[in-house]
Amino acid sequence: MPSAPLPSILTVLITLLAGLGLIFVGTHFLTVNMKQAAGPSFRKLVRRATESPFKAGLVGFGSGALIQSTNAVTYIVVGLVSAGAITVTQGLPIVTWCYTGTTLRLFLVSLDLKVITLGLVAGIGILYGLGYNKSPKHGYLVAAGLGLALLMLGVDLTARAGESLRDSQGIRNVLAMADQFFLWGLIAGTVLASFMQGMTVSIIALALAQAGVLPIEQAMMIVVGANLGSGIMSAVQGAALKGSERQLTLYQVVLKAIGAAVMVPLMTLEHYTGIPTVRGLIMAITGDVAFQLTLVHWMFQITAALVASPLNPVLVRFVGRLSPPSEEEALSRPQFLTIDAEGRPAEAPQLVEQEQLRLVRRLPDYLAGLRKEEHGEAASLKALQTSGKSLIGDIDRFLKSALAADPQEQELNRLLQLWNAADTLGALQESVAGFANAMPKPGRDPVVDRFIGSLTEGMHAMLETATLELEEGERVDAVLIDQLTADRAELMQQMRDEQTRQDPPLPAVERRALWQATELFERVTWLLRRYAWNLGAISAGAPTISEPAVAKTM
Repeated sequence: MPSAPLPSILTVLITLLAGLGLIFVGTHFLTVNMKQAAGPSFRKLVRRATESPFKAGLVGFGSGALIQSTNAVTYIVVGLVSAGAITVTQGLPIVTWCYTGTTLRLFLVSLDLKVITLGLVAGIGILYGLGYNKSPKHGYLVAAGLGLALLMLGVDLTARAGESLRDSQGIRNVLAMADQFFLWGLIAGTVLASFMQGMTVSIIALALAQAGVLPIEQAMMIVVGANLGSGIMSAVQGAALKGSERQLTLYQVVLKAIGAAVMVPLMTLEHYTGIPTVRGLIMAITGDVAFQLTLVHWMFQITAALVASPLNPVLVRFVGRLSPPSEEEALSRPQFLTIDAEGRPAEAPQLVEQEQLRLVRRLPDYLAGLRKEEHGEAASLKALQTSGKSLIGDIDRFLKSALAADPQEQELNRLLQLWNAADTLGALQESVAGFANAMPKPGRDPVVDRFIGSLTEGMHAMLETATLELEEGERVDAVLIDQLTADRAELMQQMRDEQTRQDPPLPAVERRALWQATELFERVTWLLRRYAWNLGAISAGAPTISEPAVAKTM
């Protein structure tokens, strides 16, 4: 049978990049929506399934056997970690043992992952057609399913790009060089699996071994290299991830390196000394080439998993140093609203207040980039915005769970008022961030710099004083809060008039930015007053703060 010509490098490259693009988009979509869909019940279900390494290992094996894509399984676990359903430590056994489940594919080469993927796309499409994507209960799960479908389409596309090279004479020649240099099989398998699916490389080696192009010993070494290369490919595909999410893809590289560190010396020893190790054991079990290579693949996974499992605590710290939690991730993690706390509804109001207070303390930090003085070690504005939205979402889900637990009347009222306070706090965060973003860069005009300094220092003082006062809890000074958040519409109008009378006049861009900043200053003042009113209304023994009138700029 004549060999197929070498496919166009450009076509293969575009196909691979398209697959990677779908993987990146699908991973993001899956991660974002899994975070929204991972409610208390779902988190508890996943947590029970991964409460022990043995159970998590079974989940990994089953997932690998079902999906037949270790990278897809890894990204699903990444989504669960991002959603807070499981920790990185709980997810490691799933990643560790999912590879053993994929061994089935060497037997079922005819299994077309495309059929499963298209079936998933069809199912998600039907759910979208029926409007389940708009359902408050199922919408996020449907959207997460769409992300999974896109991810699997990407995995399938990259696999097909690699499979297009299967009959290439050039690829066959590269693999056949393993007969000239024993470790070349390891090198070729690793390099090819770094941009092709590792299982595809193993299947190519299987086909060549069955056709007599490769000795079985060299085919075995290629299978080992393909496993090592698949870990590298996973790290490349996960390059867009960061923090704890990236730790799982880095763990794959470590896991594969452990398997290679055990298998390669044993196979090299056998090749040069004749002492039976891997090949001798496998050939004693079966004479079937397909089964022999399948056993090599399976032995690699089992060896890596058995060695890595007791070392996982050390490996967690190692990948944690390689990819420490990002600034946004650390700020986004709830401190008081834990899964265990969901089972204590009587404590829910106090826990929510403490979590909200963490966000209030960060409000002055939004202005750090505008102030001349250093403001401690404030996080970046982007990190504060992203983490703030995430925590408000966690507070919202926690409150929904607490309200669903049928609380007593007094607790119910407090929870509802806290819910209103959370909405106000979310709007307050956005407005302070908007104020910081609206300000023109200092240093262009002394008049503009003076306006920036006055507005920024005034807002900073108001936010910091309010934060210190609200931390007093029941001892909050209602009069001080009332004065602090008084209507500043007249003062802001005076500042706008001063801009208008400026001679020479300020540039239109700077004038518009400062005008917007004064309006946002009014809005922040009103929202802060509204938030303080909510807390004053629900704090036992606190004086009542009169509900503020709506600001003129609202």
